[in-house]
Amino acid sequence: MKKQVILMSLAIAGLLCCILMFVLNGPGAPSLSGGAASLLGTAGAVLFGTCIGTLLQLKRLSRDPDYRQRQKARCDERNQAIRDRAGYLAGLLTLSLLVMAGWSLQSFARLGVPEWVVRLLLGSWVFYLAAFFLLYKWFQRRM
Repeated sequence: MKKQVILMSLAIAGLLCCILMFVLNGPGAPSLSGGAASLLGTAGAVLFGTCIGTLLQLKRLSRDPDYRQRQKARCDERNQAIRDRAGYLAGLLTLSLLVMAGWSLQSFARLGVPEWVVRLLLGSWVFYLAAFFLLYKWFQRRM
């Protein structure tokens, strides 16, 4: 429901941008420069069209029982925990590979890789590990 309210608010803002462009370019009103009026109208139309299209798609999908079942499965606590754990492991693996790449590049001194690059990669790896374990302990106490 909150997503629909946000999309509706953005659609209204886009419509107001289009109306404002016509009002400011009307006779007797201080006109905008050609580029600003065109940008305001285009941005408003894109924002309005995108939001209305998304709202219509959400309305159509909400009637589909398969979609509702997929949404329930996606929002299930077990599936969320699995996704979170996979994200943590993927982040750790990516950061570890970056550190290994930095060390291997440093071993080739003729390539001219500065030493601060490797130190930055190693520091980000240590920070990730420390932040992960500290947040893990903090969440354990809170739950």
